[in-house]
Amino acid sequence: MARSHFERALELEARTDIAQALREYTEAIAIDSTLGDAYVRLGALRERMGDAREAELVYSEAVRLGDSRARALLQRSRLHRAAGRSAQALSDLEVSVELDPNPEALAELAHHYVEAHAWSAALAAYRRIAGSALESGDNASLASARLEVRALRVLAAETDPSTGRAQKHDWVARALISISRR
Repeated sequence: MARSHFERALELEARTDIAQALREYTEAIAIDSTLGDAYVRLGALRERMGDAREAELVYSEAVRLGDSRARALLQRSRLHRAAGRSAQALSDLEVSVELDPNPEALAELAHHYVEAHAWSAALAAYRRIAGSALESGDNASLASARLEVRALRVLAAETDPSTGRAQKHDWVARALISISRR
């Protein structure tokens, strides 16, 4: 029953009948409070309507559900960022990427780190992006990520031991350099 309300809400939303879609999403949630997709869609609708506070509350409810947690955290992170709450946005985004390291969220996280001048964290994020692009065969993303890695290695040189040269008998530095090149 809840699934039918959810599907009806999707149809209504596609036809831009926002008021009816809101009612259908709300009804789906009332019937099945574990339907994470309905929470995320309802939050997105609230956000589109300009009701950021209500959208944040809906996303917070969706965070407690396993199937929608990563998406809800990503959406809530964007709300926090738009409201100027960078620390909360970064926290939600980091957890979202841990749960689901999709390329879009990972790139967003890397940009947050760069804006915060967290060079080592940004370097690690762009290395993950490069690794993911290499695995998927996305040459454009790989080239872009490698360029970012080269630039961030310069910025993070003082704080990242893997960017420098290791002394002959410094096995810790050699291990860090080896690990960072994987």
